[in-house]
Amino acid sequence: MTQFIVTPAAAFIDETISVCVYGVQEFPNVTIRAFVEERGRTFEAYAHFIPDVNGAVKVDSHRSIGGSYKGVKPMGLFTHMQPSTGQKAGTRLVKKDVTTPLVFHLTVYKGFLSTEDFYSNNIESVTQSVLGKTTVERWYMGKDVDRIEVRSGNIRGTLFKPKGNGPFPGIIDLFGAAGGNIEFRSSLFATHCFASLALAYFAYEDLITDIKQVDMVYFEEAVDWMLNNQFVMDSGIGVIGVSAGAQIVVKLSIICGPKIKACVCINGSPFYTEGGTGNLYKGKQSANYIMNVFPDRVATKDDIIDISRFWPCKREDIDHSTIMNLEDATCQFLFINGLDDKSWSSDLFSKLGCEYLKEHGKDNWKILSYPGAGHLIEPPYAPLCSLCYHKLVSVVVNYGGYPDEHSVAQEDSWEKTLAFFKEHVGKSDHVRSVPSFGGRGAIMVQLSKL
Repeated sequence: MTQFIVTPAAAFIDETISVCVYGVQEFPNVTIRAFVEERGRTFEAYAHFIPDVNGAVKVDSHRSIGGSYKGVKPMGLFTHMQPSTGQKAGTRLVKKDVTTPLVFHLTVYKGFLSTEDFYSNNIESVTQSVLGKTTVERWYMGKDVDRIEVRSGNIRGTLFKPKGNGPFPGIIDLFGAAGGNIEFRSSLFATHCFASLALAYFAYEDLITDIKQVDMVYFEEAVDWMLNNQFVMDSGIGVIGVSAGAQIVVKLSIICGPKIKACVCINGSPFYTEGGTGNLYKGKQSANYIMNVFPDRVATKDDIIDISRFWPCKREDIDHSTIMNLEDATCQFLFINGLDDKSWSSDLFSKLGCEYLKEHGKDNWKILSYPGAGHLIEPPYAPLCSLCYHKLVSVVVNYGGYPDEHSVAQEDSWEKTLAFFKEHVGKSDHVRSVPSFGGRGAIMVQLSKL
């Protein structure tokens, strides 16, 4: 009898789980497949294993010899997921409703199967190869977290906080050109005892639709709203952004001075960029923009755009007068860069920014650079999105990255981001509490007769 055991079967998205199969000694090789559907978008990964002498496969210690990944990767079935066959190019796994989990379906098959087998016309043969099934819940939001929709003055977004009055260390959380209100990172911050505001700033409800028209006054208002919130410590907050959102939080740190204690910039730029974010403040545009751009260097292959050389990628190509006045910021900066970021030269931009700070007698910065990591560095165990549909230009853009290296970057940078905010913004004692599996318990075991 096959035993398919996942421990725990309900966990936070940034936690590891153990996947084990027992009782398959009659089979020289097996395939384990993970599959998830979110809002009609499906993703999957699979791995080939040879059971040990006891008829067991333990994903966290056994080597995959083929499939979506090779080698020992305890979370490889999650980090190496790709859009399923038939999905549109540029599809990204984003959890929209964080009050429900991502539900992953795990199946173990006899023999070495492939994507072609899973989507072949011979479904009956594949079905007959199934030895066992189970499901895993991966949560962003804990059961001890409050989700509060925010519509105050001009501010639109969602505040996530631990249950109770606090006050808790505060964070404002921004994404980039995707628009709307993206909540998954803020909900996860709240499980680590932060009060985090997922802040929408364009293409959401009654907000403006053009990212280039967003005035930094809007973000100033959000900072003041957080600091005046009864649930948030009033000694200063942290800010985090990725891509265009990273550019905003750097500028915001300059404008707000001591109100911001810590700034995390993920694959962003401390330079003003043409048509970029952070340029408009109190109705006035910044006088200088970065740089020279090179539209003739944009490459297109199979309808996928590579813009990595549109922006300068050499020091001599950059107009250094277009750097933001970083010396006016009093916060600590953490720059997180993927060295295979094909959106722009984020590592070069942040290094030049830190050199500028050093020239002004500042040591309030740290850079984390990750070889092989792409543009969208997210909380750990989320799959790499190397090709992403870009709403602003209505094309699929190559964001770069390799699954092995990118997953390492996400795991390491998330741990260091949490430590950074706890050190510079504040921390409080809190025990994380994941919702129980299906409301019934924490561990699921399913048995299947051979």
